[in-house]
Amino acid sequence: MRASCRLTVALVISIPGLIHAAEPPVKAPSQALSASEIAQRDAVEAFLRGRLYASEGEISEALENLRKAVEKTPNDGHLRREYADLLLGFQILPEAEREARKALELIPDSPLANRTLGQVLLASAKDNKGYTEAVKYLKKAAEGRPSDPSIAVPLAQTLLRLERPQEAASALENVLDRGRGPAILTLYAEALEKSERYQEAEEVWAQLIRQEPNGMNATLGLLRVLERSRQYDRAIPFIEGLAQKQPRNLALQNQLGLTLLRARRLDDARKVFEQILKVDPENRDALRQVAIVYSESLETDKAEETLRSLQKLDPDDPDVPFRRALNFMEVRRFSEAEAILKDLRQQLVTRKADKQAIAQVDGQLAYAALLRKDYSAARSRALPHLYGPEGVNSGSLNLLLQVAREEHDDAEGLRLAREATAKGAKGFGIQGSLGEFLVRSKDAADQREGTKILGEMAKSKERGSVLAAADAWQRLERYKEAVDAANQGLSNFPGDPDLLFRLGASLERDKRHEEAVKTFLELIAARPDHAAALNYLGYMWAERGENLEKAQEFIGKAVELEPSNGAYLDSLGWVYYQVGKLDLAEKYLLEAVRLAPDDPTVEEHLGDLYAKKGDLARAQKHWKRALELKPEDGGKKLNEKLAASTPAQPERK
Repeated sequence: MRASCRLTVALVISIPGLIHAAEPPVKAPSQALSASEIAQRDAVEAFLRGRLYASEGEISEALENLRKAVEKTPNDGHLRREYADLLLGFQILPEAEREARKALELIPDSPLANRTLGQVLLASAKDNKGYTEAVKYLKKAAEGRPSDPSIAVPLAQTLLRLERPQEAASALENVLDRGRGPAILTLYAEALEKSERYQEAEEVWAQLIRQEPNGMNATLGLLRVLERSRQYDRAIPFIEGLAQKQPRNLALQNQLGLTLLRARRLDDARKVFEQILKVDPENRDALRQVAIVYSESLETDKAEETLRSLQKLDPDDPDVPFRRALNFMEVRRFSEAEAILKDLRQQLVTRKADKQAIAQVDGQLAYAALLRKDYSAARSRALPHLYGPEGVNSGSLNLLLQVAREEHDDAEGLRLAREATAKGAKGFGIQGSLGEFLVRSKDAADQREGTKILGEMAKSKERGSVLAAADAWQRLERYKEAVDAANQGLSNFPGDPDLLFRLGASLERDKRHEEAVKTFLELIAARPDHAAALNYLGYMWAERGENLEKAQEFIGKAVELEPSNGAYLDSLGWVYYQVGKLDLAEKYLLEAVRLAPDDPTVEEHLGDLYAKKGDLARAQKHWKRALELKPEDGGKKLNEKLAASTPAQPERK
């Protein structure tokens, strides 16, 4: 306590009113002091005694003298502000707040008085409402003293707590050169990172590493930025270097394997995890991650065997059976996945697990039902968890909105989006869905409102808002607006891979082929491992029968990165079809239809393949199945193919 008191006193700033009062004008010996001057003198003496006691850790005597000083000069706002600071240092928060508010009444434009009240409110805040009120005063203090670290730092910390990282970064920009040590730069790097300003965050972390080459915090921060910006290939050498220095650190080896997995270097990740398991066969992290490698490599049974081993080690861990179910979901083995999930749900109910855990299992059951096109079952699983004590369940809401889309029930989608918004649902996704269903409405006023919402989202300085707007326009098949939204986002986030992908896809759908190719090539040059872009551009070329060699290279790499992605396997099968390698085409198209059994494009491609092989009966079977799955063009091309492949019946005489 004594040490903390000394620190508190050291931070106290001199009171202008009392400083001047301590050195009054020289008067003749015979001239008596006025009552106000006597009060001011006594207040100064009491204040100085209070500070002296505080420096020695004598809390009660310090507070007694400071209260006397305030009583002597009750209208001195600077004195009350210093008194509030001291009360804050002693964590006497209710009295500190009263004094800070009184000080602000007396000196409302004082940055220091605003800072003190903001810091007192921050110390007593228990929820976002309290933090928001504290920010109001800290921001006003920062306006008066923008270069004061003692204001900027707590303001930025609170803004980060409130998930307002852009404002936090702005608050720190005027004090970056005023701190001692790495604290302010570290906070600034975190704010940039959470603002998704990854390139700037990377530069700041690199600067901190140069200042402290052996500091692990900055190195880990840089690694985090590289991973969040999905620059896994750049992150891997850093982790490899750390792992080489600490070869027995299995946690570090696991991190290396996980980063390799995220970089889609599945074989390398497999080697790392299997090496860990040779040293420690019961390493839980390695077992979990290598099971993911097996699952994503379509070694489903091997993944199941590994997860069963893990379940024996942790029989009460619900995450393990959940992962087993996901493993079967990956290859659309729904009956096995659903059996595991239903058994897990029963166990959770028996154990009286929290509702959130049960909701997660029901959410996965609802998703399985959605993939099976059993919309009634999907709704029945998701609806009970839509609203709860924590507010709106975003997972349940998103699934129900998708059911409404697939059933073309725009009125239900709008009802859900409006109701959830009214109940406090937040986030760019729900905002974009609300705008989307308003535009889908038959009411002109709704359409105008939806257009306005999506337009404002596209103009936002928040990256997530722009992405959600572009996605909504794409779902609406309003590709020009999607292009505009992506371009507006790129003006604020140049080179952003997600925005570039939206732009390229929207340009292609808007029949602007050359612009789309240019955009995808730009994205692939910056992110050679962007599987979605590689597949999209390769498939564009395959569809047009052009650049087929490059198309095969790009799609092949996408499949290598995501071997269980049915759409990518379909693209690879299609490019082999285009170059006349029909056996290879059949191999990949059959694998694609196994992984994406309800994709009309895959069924149509299989029909085209068998027609080219001369097996019209099998061709028609797949074309008819594609028609049942409601292709994008309404089935016009498929009906033409079916008509052309059906022999004309002879006329009856």
